[in-house]
Amino acid sequence: MRIRNSWLVWLLMAALGGPVATQASDVSVREAGVGTGVVDRVLQGADVKFDASVGKLYAYTRIVGAQEDAQVSHRWYYNDHLMAEVTLPIRGADWRTWSSKNLVPMWIGDWRVDVVDMDGSVIQSLAFKVE
Repeated sequence: MRIRNSWLVWLLMAALGGPVATQASDVSVREAGVGTGVVDRVLQGADVKFDASVGKLYAYTRIVGAQEDAQVSHRWYYNDHLMAEVTLPIRGADWRTWSSKNLVPMWIGDWRVDVVDMDGSVIQSLAFKVE
């Protein structure tokens, strides 16, 4: 009976196109922010304004709702110009992750980090200013 059940599962998976993957719409952001560091998976120095001498900033997100391996991207924008994109794996239903960006002191102005799901939809946007 076990062989028959295994064969039946395989047949159903093949007919349905393989295992059911997490839909990007199931993934959401529970916490997010920009700060000066991450210690023990906790954002440090969170703010919306940073001094131009900060050197490096971190975009932190806590993602919930993923059923299987998924991913999000952090897109770093300076004055609406894409400066970097970092793809981050999500390996659990409640997952904390972050990316970082080194900043040149002359990059003063408006910044944002868009958190983008696997469908390319922005699920969170973090606006901040470097002065």
